[in-house]
Amino acid sequence: MTDRDLGVRVQLMQQLADDAGVIALKYFQSSTLSIETKSDASPVTEADLAIEAMIRARVLAEFPHDALLGEEHGEHAGTSGFRWVIDPIDGTVSFANGVPLFATLIAIEHGARVEAGICAMHALHERVWAARGSGAWWERTNASGLCVRTAARVRQCMHLSDALVCTTGLEYFERSNTTDALGSVAKAAARVRGWSDCYGGLLVATGRADAWIEPVMHPWDSGPFTVIFEEALGVCTDWRGDANIHGGSALACCAELHAELLRSVQSR
Repeated sequence: MTDRDLGVRVQLMQQLADDAGVIALKYFQSSTLSIETKSDASPVTEADLAIEAMIRARVLAEFPHDALLGEEHGEHAGTSGFRWVIDPIDGTVSFANGVPLFATLIAIEHGARVEAGICAMHALHERVWAARGSGAWWERTNASGLCVRTAARVRQCMHLSDALVCTTGLEYFERSNTTDALGSVAKAAARVRGWSDCYGGLLVATGRADAWIEPVMHPWDSGPFTVIFEEALGVCTDWRGDANIHGGSALACCAELHAELLRSVQSR
């Protein structure tokens, strides 16, 4: 893989996030939004399907030998060594209920490592993205309508007792039989707040919260966050401590807090 190989894909990744936002906001808070229930009881909307179809078509048009893995349309094999991991709308429950805490997540893997990724929260007009070796960047629209870009950085928090911890909701801990882990973290932390998982990740990566834990994660949920946190001078792992989007869980914070937070979720 050359820098140019990754660079042209990062450029497309950003364009795809922009175009996904146009589609998402067309459907967001629409009274005619079509919502169906998948076999795992999670919702899927016509916006999810339209965004993923658009991303897959564009990627294969420009890089026909790249592989794809998407939440709604599964896996497409490739031979280039690159794979795109796609969650067209992360936070579909929020999206379907007219709550602006949803995002398009795109990751670019090469081999077994994520090399670039983006979390674009369209309704909030902000995003965080990173490419390995090129930093992590927080872009948002300010009150004057101007786009502001600054380096994304986790904030330092030495002890869980001082931390604001983000997660999604109790039901995910119940489904995974990990409610003891939530209790352990909640007792040790200063505060725990529940938001969509993508928003929790974005808040921690941009220094507005201290830690993020999720007991149930698919590769497309975790996709961009390992490289985003690494470039934002933080750590994002699964609950075994591996920086792996295929580990089925997620935990992110600054390096100084990681060991204590990991012990807390593992102590159940």
